[in-house]
This record gives sequence, structure tokens and C-alpha cells, in this order.
Amino acid sequence: MMGLLMLPLTTQAETWSQEAKRIRKEADVVAARSKSFEILPDCELTEKSVKAGATFKDKGERVIARHAQVRVELPVAKVKGAVIYKYRSRDVDYNGEPAWTGRWKQPWAMGFFNYTVTATYKGNVYVRHFRVSRDGVVSNDPA
Repeated sequence: MMGLLMLPLTTQAETWSQEAKRIRKEADVVAARSKSFEILPDCELTEKSVKAGATFKDKGERVIARHAQVRVELPVAKVKGAVIYKYRSRDVDYNGEPAWTGRWKQPWAMGFFNYTVTATYKGNVYVRHFRVSRDGVVSNDPA
């Protein structure tokens, strides 16, 4: 005769609200500045629209930032050799993929747009600048 079977204890899955509370608690933690925190570009430039965004990773894992801002510089004209920009921004809290999108034709005509992503993660502020060209090339820290 077999003895009692060893059945694992059932664990309840997290509800959506419990998961949200846990993620926010993790995002609010204050820790030393992470050398492995990354702000990765998520952008697109088409004839009629612009998308400027990012994803966040720490130690290779996707993470949620406590606060994030996407600030976009949209070139609209060139006057006497100087580029004229219009600025747009989006602020979000507890987000892992902040983005700004809009319908603009001028950046395509000018051939590029710039944007900056600022993220607060574990009490530290991280900033990264991107320049997106018409051919899809994304470069860091536009001059």
C-alpha cells in the first residue's frame, strides 16, 4: 500500500491589483546607481508620423521606471542655416515602455528628429538622447 502522496501546496496566483502593487513597490525602492540599467530606443519616422519611445532593462531583464519623460524635438523649418524645432513631451509614472507619437510631416522632409528619455529607477535619474534619421538609423547623443 502506498503512503500518503506528497502533493505540493497550492499557491494562489497574484491578482492584477496585487501585481500592480508589487511592481510599484519594486519601482519605489531606493538603491545604489545601477551600472547595468539601459534605456533602449523604440522609435519610428515615417512620411506622416513620428514615434519616440524606449524600453528599460536592468541586468538584461525588462523593468518598470518610477517616472519617465520622453521629450521630442521636431524640426519644422530651416531659417538662415538654423533649424527651428517644435517640442513635445510625455510624462508617465510606473511605466516600462514610455512613448510619444504624433502626426508630423516636417521631420520626414527634414530627414530626422531628436528625442530624450529621462527615467527615474530605484531613486536614480538616467538620461539618454537619440537622433532618428529617415533611413532608420538611430544614433546616441545628437549634437
